[in-house]
Amino acid sequence: MESFLQLIHQITKYGSEPVADPNKLVSLKKSLGDLYALYLNLNSNFDEQLYKEVQRLDYAEVYAYVKVNFPEFGWYRSSTISFKTDQDPELLEEDAIDDLTDLIIDLSEVAWRLKNTSLNDGLWYFNTLMKIHSEAHLINLIRYLKAFENQ
Repeated sequence: MESFLQLIHQITKYGSEPVADPNKLVSLKKSLGDLYALYLNLNSNFDEQLYKEVQRLDYAEVYAYVKVNFPEFGWYRSSTISFKTDQDPELLEEDAIDDLTDLIIDLSEVAWRLKNTSLNDGLWYFNTLMKIHSEAHLINLIRYLKAFENQ
C-alpha cells in the first residue's frame, strides 16, 4: 500500500504545490504509465463497511496549481472512435490541465480512503473511479504528453 500511496503522491503533488523539477514532464508520464499498469492488473473487493465521506478537493485551486506547474499545457483536439466505417468520428476539444486536475482530485480521494478507511475501500474506489471517470483523462493525458514531446 505504501508504494501505491507514493505513486499517488507523485501525481497529486502537482495540484497542491509549485514543483520545480526540470524533468517533471518525464516524471509525470512515467507515473501515469505506472498508475495505468496498476489499474489494469488490479483486483479489488467491495468493503461493505460504511465510512465517513471524503471532502473532495476544490477544483479551481487544484486547476490553478496544475496551470502553474505545467504552463505549457493547454487545449488539444481529439476525436471519438467510430467503429462503423460509414460513420465519421466526432472532433472534440479537450484541456490537458483539466485532465490532470480531475485525476488529482480522484487520486486524492483514493489516498484519503487508503489512509482513513481500509485497503479494500481505497482499492475499490480507485477501480471504480478509473472505470467511470479517470481512465479517459489518464489515457488522454498520456497521448497528449506523447504528442507534446514530438512537437
